[in-house]
Amino acid sequence: MRLVLHLRAVSETKQHHAAAERDAEADPDRERASLPTGTYTGMDVADLATIDLEERGHGDARVAATLRLIDEASRPRPLPEVLAAICAEISAILHADVVSLYLRERGEDGREDLRMAANVGFPAGAVSHVRLRVGEGITGFVAESLRPASVVLAPEHNRYKHFPELREERFPIFLAVPLLVGHRAEGVVVLQRARDAFGDDEILLATALTTTFVLAIERAEDHRTDVTPAEEPQAARLEGVPLAPGRAMGRVETLPTFEGLAAIERANEGNVADDTSPDAITRRRERITLALDGLVKDLASVRKRLGPQLPTEAAAGLETLALLETDGRLREALLDEGAKQNVALGIRKVARDYVQAVYKAKRSMPPTATSAADTRAWLVERSAEIEELCLVLAARLVGDRAPTGGSVLLVPDRLTAMMALAAAGQRTAAIAICHEVDLVRAGLGVAVARAAQIPTVGDVGGLFAWARRGDTVLVDGDAGVVRVHPSPAQIAQFRSGSRA
Repeated sequence: MRLVLHLRAVSETKQHHAAAERDAEADPDRERASLPTGTYTGMDVADLATIDLEERGHGDARVAATLRLIDEASRPRPLPEVLAAICAEISAILHADVVSLYLRERGEDGREDLRMAANVGFPAGAVSHVRLRVGEGITGFVAESLRPASVVLAPEHNRYKHFPELREERFPIFLAVPLLVGHRAEGVVVLQRARDAFGDDEILLATALTTTFVLAIERAEDHRTDVTPAEEPQAARLEGVPLAPGRAMGRVETLPTFEGLAAIERANEGNVADDTSPDAITRRRERITLALDGLVKDLASVRKRLGPQLPTEAAAGLETLALLETDGRLREALLDEGAKQNVALGIRKVARDYVQAVYKAKRSMPPTATSAADTRAWLVERSAEIEELCLVLAARLVGDRAPTGGSVLLVPDRLTAMMALAAAGQRTAAIAICHEVDLVRAGLGVAVARAAQIPTVGDVGGLFAWARRGDTVLVDGDAGVVRVHPSPAQIAQFRSGSRA
């Protein structure tokens, strides 16, 4: 199990910690990080690494969250999105107001820097712009010393490095954990809170959880090894499986993330985005009500247009989504949680809570379910539809109507019916799916794409390695081919065929 493998990395951290303690004893003048005494006492790391998750039970909220964290690290999405999602998951698990990932890289002058590569809690502009030297600030010291550091009042620490644009004095409780690969720190994960110091168990848990960043980075590196495009945009012919016929061309668009949408809202509204005053909550409820009513109306219009063109079973499946969209409990949850905070983050919480509830529910079983496996598959599909509904709603609330008209939507995993409906409503030009699609059980999403006449290709290897947001892509749903940066001749041929 991946969690066991990553928790083993904690024992490496423990060894580094012990070595650093020995070095400090040998050299009394060596400065020590502000690490609480007994950070690793009271819990045997080797025993922790062999815990049977099934025995502990998925009812443990932190176990479930950890499994989601590993799943996020394994998703076939652009690396910046995966890193941002991991930051958000760790923030939720450890109740941290801010989680930042700094990665080690060589600067323009040849010296090594720590660049903020992902974050949740600070303004979106901080990513890639905040830099520290290795050894500079508390974060740089952690990268240099290979030891976690916990500080209660970071701004008063003699190693503290202040960035005025971050206003991080609001979060003085500071924990920094090195990302260890071998005997070198390839980065540092920083967690910050407004109050409540990090306890010993939390520091140990943070050390274990942050290794999922290493999993995500290594996975991205492995993917680039399989398909390595040049730094400059290059033409590519990617083969896949034809799912919906037709040919279309457009600019690449990827699905947004809740974290990215939250950053957009903060950029648009500033501090108002996180305002928790009664007036702000009332305004958010009104915004969510209007957006949800508009979304339900738009989706109903698309279903009405496509329903007659769908097979009987697919049309019936599409109607069950209408019940989901008007579910009273889901609506109230969206209004309550979405209004409490930044709407994208509030709606993300609803998506996750509701999905867990669906997995545990024993009601509303599909009439076609003949076995536990069928029931499980139906629950998985239903939970994915709920998540996509919440994502489309959050995008609408912050003014990011993804997917948009005329674009080529790149989908990392399965195409849900909800996303296919949204694409049909916005007149998306084409869809390309990275994940393998079972032609026997292609799913309701593919059926909707066919009915909407959206050319769709699945199982496109190297899709996210070659195609970047904004690139021109030609999708051939007849041949199952995706062309990235098609040549002028191919574009002319496509346009000639379109006119014909």
